Parts: sequence; C-alpha cells; structure tokens
Amino acid sequence: MKKVSFKSQIALIFFLIPFLSEAQNAYMIEEADTYFKSGRYFDAFFRYRDCAKLSEYESENSRISEQVKNSSHALFLTQKFKDYRAMSKYQLAKDNLNKLVEINPNDPYRGEIPRLTVAQAAELQRIAWRQPTRKATAEMLTRAIQYYHQAIREGLMDENLQMAIRQCEASINDAQKGEPVDKTIIATSTPTQISTTPQVQITTQPSAVQGSVRKPTVEILPQKKENN
Repeated sequence: MKKVSFKSQIALIFFLIPFLSEAQNAYMIEEADTYFKSGRYFDAFFRYRDCAKLSEYESENSRISEQVKNSSHALFLTQKFKDYRAMSKYQLAKDNLNKLVEINPNDPYRGEIPRLTVAQAAELQRIAWRQPTRKATAEMLTRAIQYYHQAIREGLMDENLQMAIRQCEASINDAQKGEPVDKTIIATSTPTQISTTPQVQITTQPSAVQGSVRKPTVEILPQKKENN
C-alpha cells in the first residue's frame, strides 16, 4: 500500500475543511430551534444570530431574524414572570407567562399557569375573614372558588382542589348565617396540599386571624422525585 505523504495529508485536511464547516453549519438552525423550544433563550438568541450571518440560511433570514427577537423577548418575559411570582403578584406573573407561552408553547414553565391560579385562590381564601363584613367575606370566598375551578379548566387535576372548594363553600355558609363571631377564638387551619410537578414551590402561610375556625390555606408543593 502506498504511503500517503505528510504534505498530502495536510492538503486533504485543508480540502475537507469547507465541507466539514458546511456540514456543521447545517445543524446550527436545528440546534437553535432546540434551544428555543426547551426554554434556553439565551443560547437560542446567540445561535440564531450566528445563523443569520451564514449564506446557507439566506432563504430563512426572515424567520431567523424573527426568532432572534423572540428569544430576546422570551428572556425578558421569563424574568418578569419569575420576579412577580417571587413577589406573590400572581396575576402579573401569569400575564407575563401567558405571553411567553404564546411565543413558545413548549416553554418549560407553561405548567405554572394553573398553579398560579391556585395561588390566587389560596390567597383570597386565606384573607377572606379579614374583610370588614360577612358579605365581603362571602364574596371573596366566591372568587376563590372561581379561581379553583379555573385552575381545573387550565389542566391542574388534583383531588385536593375539590376539598379546597368545599372548604370555601362551608366558610360561605358560616358567613351567611350572620351569627356573632366569638372574638376569643383564634383561627386554626389544616393545610390543604395540592401536589404539582416540580419547578416551583408556592406557599401561602397560615396566620392567626380572629373570626372563624374555617380559614384553610393551600400549599403547592413539588412532587417527590422517583428513584430510577
């Protein structure tokens, strides 16, 4: 077998470099799309921007330019969602998350939408008996029930949601009876736990409030990871 000289090997490498580079570039747009769908918007932004510089993707330049903008905006919305959620401003958090899911229906935080709705319901349920009148208390508990039903419509299936709804209904009945409240009673509560998938823990802590024995709160806790 004829031995290939070192110079010939070098020449072959230089000859193949353009083809290797072209093959590598062919996967860049797929990689950018994968980053975007998985919520890695920072990586997607720079990968799309790199693709925009390549002649191979000249025909897709319009879509790539749009995805550069989408990646940047998705980064902004993700941070806003996280910030508002941390401040317990659940509606604002949900508004930003809904916009994010419009851009990327596969966003990994999409499952947080019904959990934010449950957090809104739990907050209303927790502070309902702080209202100045029994009518106001009943109205707030009714709103809490509406949020619980909305969370079910949004896809969160948990038997404890029904328990929370029943607790609200029982408290509404108490409020509508119009019986005098024993001011010596310090409210206690048994938390209703609604299990959800991991990613976030939203906890509404119970507080000692005078006025009723029915003031449950809802804790949204991540499920335990199964050992493989």
